[in-house]
Amino acid sequence: MITKTDFLRYRDTPMHLWADKHEQLETVLSPFDRHLSEQGKEIEKLGEEFLIKLFAAQGLDPKIDRGQTFKDGNFQVRVDVIIFDSDEDVYDLYEIKSSTAIKKEHIYDVAFQRLVCEATISVRNVFIVHVNKEFIREGALDVSSFFTLLNMNDDIEKLRSEVAAARKEAWKIAESDTPEGISECMKPKDCPCPKLCHPELPEFPIFELARLHKNKLRELKGSGVLAIQDIPDDFKLTERQKKQAGVVKAGKPLINYPAIKAELEKLEYPLYFLDYETFNPGQPWYAGYRPHQHMVFQYSLHTVASYGAKPEHFECLITDAGDPGIKIVEHLSRHIGETGSVIVWNKSFETGKNREMAKMYPNYCEALENINDRIFDLMEIFSKGHFIHQDFHGSASIKNVFPVLVQDNDLNYEELSISKGDAAMMAWKEIMTGETAQKDIPKTRQDLLRYCEQDSIAMLKVWEVLENLVREVI
Repeated sequence: MITKTDFLRYRDTPMHLWADKHEQLETVLSPFDRHLSEQGKEIEKLGEEFLIKLFAAQGLDPKIDRGQTFKDGNFQVRVDVIIFDSDEDVYDLYEIKSSTAIKKEHIYDVAFQRLVCEATISVRNVFIVHVNKEFIREGALDVSSFFTLLNMNDDIEKLRSEVAAARKEAWKIAESDTPEGISECMKPKDCPCPKLCHPELPEFPIFELARLHKNKLRELKGSGVLAIQDIPDDFKLTERQKKQAGVVKAGKPLINYPAIKAELEKLEYPLYFLDYETFNPGQPWYAGYRPHQHMVFQYSLHTVASYGAKPEHFECLITDAGDPGIKIVEHLSRHIGETGSVIVWNKSFETGKNREMAKMYPNYCEALENINDRIFDLMEIFSKGHFIHQDFHGSASIKNVFPVLVQDNDLNYEELSISKGDAAMMAWKEIMTGETAQKDIPKTRQDLLRYCEQDSIAMLKVWEVLENLVREVI
């Protein structure tokens, strides 16, 4: 059978569908993946409540079926909610999504469902029920305003012939004896079947070129080019991509000393190296939050009062009951001054959280806006191409940059019990929901503190390396 999950996998990458049907997927669900799945099921139940209340408000009491399965030859779907109108002898289908917007794949999802269901029943309407992005929790969760309902009939009709043809192609691929000739993905890092899509990749594959479009990747791969070193000099690339390719081919870094010096001269002491950790539940936990809004539950701050001064470290991790954000802001405001540069890695994240908290906690609005006015994004030195190293592998992530520039075995992400942001999310969530045994909470707290501290001290160490570079050379 080709299910709607199979169909969407085919649309994303045909090879992934073949691998799944031939038991060659290598994906192992992480705790975060399982959390997202469970969260989707929770929101699906809330969506059912929403529909029941909606119909009751309209004076209706229709027969509601949940999770009913329909088949059309080799194709099968499970419908979230289906309602039969006995007067008209027709059915309405409802697909519940946990996202706050309808995505392109959602439209293909419901189009596939409609085509399958129409083989056995008369379908009148297909709706998507999705989370209302404007919803703000006030007290108990009100499902009546938590969701938005949209009729997808017109969108489905535009895709009908395309989906009908595509599902047949998906079936052919699933039934194929070999993967020969089946399109592979262009994302080796996320690939669930790398032995099929990306066997024997070179050390510096073309997929590492920053922001190289998948059509360009296919063009290179189709001409037999897999290594960055082998890209023809006349192949059209952006200036940033040309620089990166040049670094790999030359085997030595590109360092724009004047540009780095100009950036660092913008900094004003005292310096504050700031990192947040957050968790973003689909269903808001506390009043004042929107769906999927990040709650800041932890921060780490390294401060340098003046040039050559010894860094100081401050940190806060909230695992008490209630909204952690207000406690974080109260604690941070006692340790971050009103002047001096606030250094982060990827400023859109920290500034975004500060803006949200400024709205939620008016007493700290001025302080948070002041912090945002002083933000300096250290990542931009790397993302703008002022410093390119082949061992960054095309990434400006702190986890790629830091180990290349700072050779310190005592500061190693791989040695941490918690080494990724999604793992930190899950560790905190499990403490807050009682999933972590009481005896294990002290250890988990220490692991969380160590991880967040690693991020802020990594920024500090990278800054020190850059400072030394420009002071020595210029």
